Amino acid sequence: MKRSFMAPGLLSLLLATSLTPPALAQSAAEDKETISRLEARVAALEALVQKLVGAGSEVQVAEKREVPANVAVVASKDPAPAVATADGSLTFNIRGRMMADWGMGSDDRDTFDYSGTKLRAAWFGLEGKAGPDIAYRFEADFGANSVSVKDAFVAFTQGDWTYTVGHSKVPNSLEWLTPVSLTSVLERSAFRNAFGLERGMGIKASTEGENWGFTAGVFQGTNEAVANTDEGVTTALRGTYGGKLETDGAWMVGLSGRWRKFPDARLAYRSKGTSNQSGTLISFTGQEEDMMVGAEAAFSNGPFYGAAEFAVLDAKDIGPAGESGGFSGGYAEIGYVLTGETRPLDPAGGVWGRPKVANPLGEGGSGMWMLTGRYDRVELNGGGITGGEMESYILSLSWYMNRYLRTIVEYGHSDVSIPGLDNGADMIGLRLGVDW
Repeated sequence: MKRSFMAPGLLSLLLATSLTPPALAQSAAEDKETISRLEARVAALEALVQKLVGAGSEVQVAEKREVPANVAVVASKDPAPAVATADGSLTFNIRGRMMADWGMGSDDRDTFDYSGTKLRAAWFGLEGKAGPDIAYRFEADFGANSVSVKDAFVAFTQGDWTYTVGHSKVPNSLEWLTPVSLTSVLERSAFRNAFGLERGMGIKASTEGENWGFTAGVFQGTNEAVANTDEGVTTALRGTYGGKLETDGAWMVGLSGRWRKFPDARLAYRSKGTSNQSGTLISFTGQEEDMMVGAEAAFSNGPFYGAAEFAVLDAKDIGPAGESGGFSGGYAEIGYVLTGETRPLDPAGGVWGRPKVANPLGEGGSGMWMLTGRYDRVELNGGGITGGEMESYILSLSWYMNRYLRTIVEYGHSDVSIPGLDNGADMIGLRLGVDW
């Protein structure tokens, strides 16, 4: 179609410019030859026009090249680059966490009075996959001018189950299993410290569905070996169940239990105030065995969120006549995201997740602002023992500048009730933290 339209016009133009008086004198044979050459030139010009028109209307897309499975590629959604093979069977990623704190506080009995700074955490580590069904992690804390190994494990997945071997968290409590960089307040609940929720060397098995999860483990000691010592044993299990909400939120409930026995050590129960920089406000030293049961619940619905946990601990043979002591502790909190985002909750994993900041600072936004109020309580009375009780009230404001950078400012007040040793404390804390 385009040839029939363009050829006569171009031919007429070329003939008009070439038919000068000398050309009119040419023989018929020469005229025929000239016309043939002109037609060839027109055909070439038309082909060129067609090529240019085609280039303007259709963009040629290069065929995607397949990357060999054993070739490493760099891809990451966080501040540290991740290296992986093209098929994803082998990966390598850098982990890190830094928390710089400033705080001030004092108590009524003058057992502590502080104002200063602290490097709360300086973590650095590696994680990745050593095969399609093998994961690993190693992470250490270099804060406080010392080195403390945190996670150091290998995880094997077989079917619906994952088996974790090494140094990892004992499976108890929503707040304990959530990284402290993602909790709603500066420090975890007082019962976490008082009841000794920690990491341990051992093996645990876990499985989960779309809205439920289950983990059980057996542990002996930590990553520090002590000569001529029976490190005892710790067993623990936890199950969670929940669901998603239409507002991109979720809800969950959970139960967990733990039994531990340390023949060559006496179990200690103690807790600081609402700040890691404060002194110990409540403490008691028990015997070698205890058992704990805990319940937990949480929800996230639009900008609102909340959580509550309660645990009871039976400390064996701590009374004057060998009675067991029934200790208890827990917290309840309610919060609101002032900028409208939803705080993510994972019902299957039973942990709080990393929030998605709608308008990060530096990208035309002001970040995400989150306000939390909490009531916290722990009691170390029972079995003829009066270890005391502590109640705390916390108001915390978090500012997520982006998904990985957060500032927290917090006020906490604690009331301690011990016969003849009643106490009260006020603490203010400020934290700048980054993690990935």
